[in-house]
Amino acid sequence: MNFLFRFLAFPKSEHDLSDTAPGRFWLWVFLLLFSCISFVGLVLVKAESWAWTALSLLGLLVLLGRRGQGLGVSKSLRAWAIICLLWCVAALSSWAANGFLVSQGRELDTPYLKFLLVPFIVFGLAPFWQSNAQRIANKLWVCYIVGAILCFATAYAQVHGWLDAWLVGEGNGRAGGAVNPIYFGNISLLLGLLGLLSGLKLARRHGALGWGLLGWFALLCGLLASVLSMSRGGWVALPFLLLIVVASAWARRQKGRLIGIVGVFLAGILVAQALMPGDVLRHRVGLAYTALLSFDPNASQDSVGYRLRMWKHALDVTVEHPLFGAGPGSYVFEAEGVDSPRFRHAHSDYFNAAANLGLLGLLALLFSYAYPAWRFFRLSRSVEPWRAEIALGGLLVVTGYAIFSLTDVMFYRSIGTVFYLGTVTLLLALAEPGQEATRTERIGP
Repeated sequence: MNFLFRFLAFPKSEHDLSDTAPGRFWLWVFLLLFSCISFVGLVLVKAESWAWTALSLLGLLVLLGRRGQGLGVSKSLRAWAIICLLWCVAALSSWAANGFLVSQGRELDTPYLKFLLVPFIVFGLAPFWQSNAQRIANKLWVCYIVGAILCFATAYAQVHGWLDAWLVGEGNGRAGGAVNPIYFGNISLLLGLLGLLSGLKLARRHGALGWGLLGWFALLCGLLASVLSMSRGGWVALPFLLLIVVASAWARRQKGRLIGIVGVFLAGILVAQALMPGDVLRHRVGLAYTALLSFDPNASQDSVGYRLRMWKHALDVTVEHPLFGAGPGSYVFEAEGVDSPRFRHAHSDYFNAAANLGLLGLLALLFSYAYPAWRFFRLSRSVEPWRAEIALGGLLVVTGYAIFSLTDVMFYRSIGTVFYLGTVTLLLALAEPGQEATRTERIGP
């Protein structure tokens, strides 16, 4: 057992992690697990859950092997771990305040248990990621490009009925991979933006134009996968996400990136119109506009109308249970009528957290967005360009999720929860200078 601990704990030496045989092995293991968390889970059921569990167990084993050596984690990562634990505190407090109901206890798995595992990963694995941050980042960039392209390929094949034999999602004509189309479309959009940053970073590092073109292609793939999912919440976030990328390029005087963003965006619109049958895109947007104009708080039965009615019901529940909420997973909205659907969430993370967990849950959600966004914004102004690129990617993920959460529950299912927690934890660990940041890393930017 001691040998296993030493093998997992990567004892410090004069060499980088990936210069040793165990180090090279675990480096590829980490990349495989984060690929499952980032995009494999979109096309392979439960891949992200198994990967998250494996990372947590590895973190726990490393902590056991390093007992007595200190935690070696920066203050910002410790704060992030505490914020994740705040979710668990809010859920347990709400469960206790509502009488420890068995039905509510079953709802503690997602997302609350996923948040509970973050400290094991932060304190166990983050120090080693930070000591080899640039080497890991260079390989992680390639994973994001592959993920964006895979999402589009899956979406295109699924829309055309090529994958029905082995990949059945929940789309009803919409691209959704192996998950719900909303999760698939939103995460694909983020992977496209991360793929763009990846390609541009690798192009500067290797001096190869091909990487840059591949990055723009990854962005186009992410946009098209989002369009084929027909998830309108992602389209609402797109202008804000592009604004962040444009503002970053403007501040760094990167005119080529600005021109490329406009070109890819226009190309994406044209290609999307060609790929989608008929006038589907305009019809989807028109439905939302018409639903808003004709909203009836007692009778609307379209997707927009149901959302507004669910939000109103969530507010009523929050008023009745302001501090601790009605209990984990307790929210239910059932419209009047024989064939009316029954909803188990409020179709908004903000309203869902407030109704289920009360003020404590809402604060946990807000902190889980506000703190990493603040840290990533600070780090995006780093003097080290490679750290700034990683931080910019993290800022895009946090901003995207904060907007997605307005119209859907990104933390209701495992894939949405694990993607956010895994991506933010890893990118924050890579962008945040570790305790040995003063030591010059051996690989140049």
